[in-house]
Amino acid sequence: MNEKANRKIISFTILVTAVFFLNVSTAAETKKTSGHDIIVGATAGYSMFEGYYRSRFNGSYIVGTSLMYGNPGIVEYLAGQVEVAYARYPMRESRRSYLESVSINIGPVIYYPLSPNFQIYTGASARGSYLHLYASRTSHNVKSLKPGFLARAGFIFPIQWGLSVRLGTEYTFEYLSGKPLHGLNFTGGLSYNFNPGERAGEAVSIGDNAAMIEWYLTLAEKALAAGGIDEAKENYNKALTLDRNNYQARDQLAGITKAEGDYGRAMKMIDEKRYYDAMPLLDSAGKYLAPARAELEKIRGILAAEVKYLERNGIELYEKGDYRGCIIVLKRLLLIDPKNRTGLIYMPRAVKRQEALERLR
Repeated sequence: MNEKANRKIISFTILVTAVFFLNVSTAAETKKTSGHDIIVGATAGYSMFEGYYRSRFNGSYIVGTSLMYGNPGIVEYLAGQVEVAYARYPMRESRRSYLESVSINIGPVIYYPLSPNFQIYTGASARGSYLHLYASRTSHNVKSLKPGFLARAGFIFPIQWGLSVRLGTEYTFEYLSGKPLHGLNFTGGLSYNFNPGERAGEAVSIGDNAAMIEWYLTLAEKALAAGGIDEAKENYNKALTLDRNNYQARDQLAGITKAEGDYGRAMKMIDEKRYYDAMPLLDSAGKYLAPARAELEKIRGILAAEVKYLERNGIELYEKGDYRGCIIVLKRLLLIDPKNRTGLIYMPRAVKRQEALERLR
């Protein structure tokens, strides 16, 4: 690679790094409790080559430092990472000869919490490496800048006070002297999250996290209104992660669970043509589930032809003094048409007369 190309790659890498750090710095200064993740980390481990260069270099230690930035309120489970790493690989023929590597890796990291204290992550980065090959026998130094690629995956174990332990493996690729240089890194390290609202494993302070809890509850309510039941449950659970005693999130999750059960039972009744038995369950489940509301309206359309008959039958039973029978008929009428005028007038009268009769017995 010629000197002009090297200078272009160096300039581009410095520019991207500067812009990234500037954005992180600005976000950190403007609002630390906004939900932004600002995470610094340090890693160390073992690095080795595969392929052509495995027989020429021994494995080496590798150390690095990183900075991650993400905003779960905008893109959940995604962060950008800048990492600087250093390694020095002794040559097999001469321990005094070595290949020295200083690399900058920039790219996205996707992480997903399987539990409050266990996450998985994966990512890919563009890579720029400064390579220094020193041959002790000839005192010959070869220096070059190589573009490349890095892929990573591993596990994160949040502990307390914003601290996390990270274990992972990395694959690197670049060209050296026209031949592919395949690298494998096995690393472990510590990271620290500057955002107190995102410190996994920490004893939760309701006051500190009030804004985040309110945000998750708002997202859950919007999801419910739009029919996104899974999204609603996810956001209610996030609120409970920050405050396990939050009554609103607990009550709503309990209501959703009951609604799902009612909806399942109602659908079985519908299959059996037991429409009147299914309608109260659908009405209850419809407070949370859009499919239940849609199914209830569908059944009301099917039974709409019975409204006139139920009105007449209800009035006849009332006039005959069969208030119990009248109540049963009018309940069915109001299930089909909740605003039916006949049902709304005669139902309270029949209930009152029936209660009076029962008191006389």
